Amino acid sequence: MDRLSFLVENSKRAIRHWWLLLLVGVLLLAVGVAIFFYPQQSYLGLAVLFGWLIFFSGVFETALAATSRHFITGRGWMLAGGVIEIILGLILISNVAISEVALPIILGFWLLMRSFSTIGLGGDMTTLGIHGAGWTIFTGILLLLCSLWILLQPLVFGSTAVLVWVGVSLLFAGAGACSMAFQLRHAHRVLDAKS
Repeated sequence: MDRLSFLVENSKRAIRHWWLLLLVGVLLLAVGVAIFFYPQQSYLGLAVLFGWLIFFSGVFETALAATSRHFITGRGWMLAGGVIEIILGLILISNVAISEVALPIILGFWLLMRSFSTIGLGGDMTTLGIHGAGWTIFTGILLLLCSLWILLQPLVFGSTAVLVWVGVSLLFAGAGACSMAFQLRHAHRVLDAKS
């Protein structure tokens, strides 16, 4: 078996877990929408919720990366990001005071990390010729702009502005994760059809 056939076969096995990334995307979208429907919820509640969201997002991404041993695009970035999200989530969950005070800064850096990951994975998908990868890159750029806006003005944001930016940013992050999941699903079908 030549090297290319080996990579294709291992990639087919790895991307069958595309649905884990879809779960992350749906979770992010659901929380983003919930923030707009329940704006009266306390800022502290958002800080705690954000800690749990980061934790579960990290668990799903780590599981996806761990089950995709031979996946040829972005596995290392996804694994590193997942582990960082698990650690950060645990810190935020265990210390609510830190979560409340540092929410804009933590949100900004988390979104910055997710934007780089989304743009990188979208670029990898483009290299592989997967249709629709441009939308993933576009979503990553929107996330990057949100994260930079939050990081450049963390003290300017009041609790209402943080709620709005969190909601918008989570919608972008969820859309990006769902887009990548469907691209992986499409790649899985294309690879299956070629064999």
